[in-house]
Amino acid sequence: MRLLLALRPTPATVIASIALLVALAGTGYAAITLPSNSVGTAQLKSNAVISSKVKDHSLLRVDFANGQIPRGARGAPGVPGPPGAAGAKGPTGPAGPAGQVATKWALVGRDGNFVAGSPGVVIALSGTGTYYVNFGTPLTGHALLVTSAFRNADASPRGGVVAAICGNTGTSSPALNNNTSTAYVNTFGTGNEFPENHAFYIAVL
Repeated sequence: MRLLLALRPTPATVIASIALLVALAGTGYAAITLPSNSVGTAQLKSNAVISSKVKDHSLLRVDFANGQIPRGARGAPGVPGPPGAAGAKGPTGPAGPAGQVATKWALVGRDGNFVAGSPGVVIALSGTGTYYVNFGTPLTGHALLVTSAFRNADASPRGGVVAAICGNTGTSSPALNNNTSTAYVNTFGTGNEFPENHAFYIAVL
């Protein structure tokens, strides 16, 4: 009986034992269970997170400092986009210079009178069967086409008709007609022996 009384714990011992158990139990809970989002940068040691602790393909480019990730190879060109809408119509440009009529012609009466043809043609009867037809533009580089013309006032038989460009033919034309804008025309009577006044057509091609 005295032995049991000697082993009997005192109240102070009991209280101390309970406090120790509570302290040990609380530390174990904290070591096993952590509240969500309770570990931050301050709790991590330098170089604590290593490659093996990071899930593959879980980091983004923004997670790295500039220059840490090398530039990749250039990708293949993309598919061309659809054509854009048509642009607005531009302003009308200025008018170009007036062109020259490619073909000029004239119907000349036997008396050297202008019957019909292109505007601006001037005709001079210089002598029997000799005509000068000025077209107002150089005839050089163009062909002359001339043929007889029958009219009510000139229906008699006649011979041929010839033409040449003045200024380089050696003809004795008046000074005012001796230029490359003027055609020299001769009309002949029957048999082509002597010049005669006859109507004719002339064209510059």
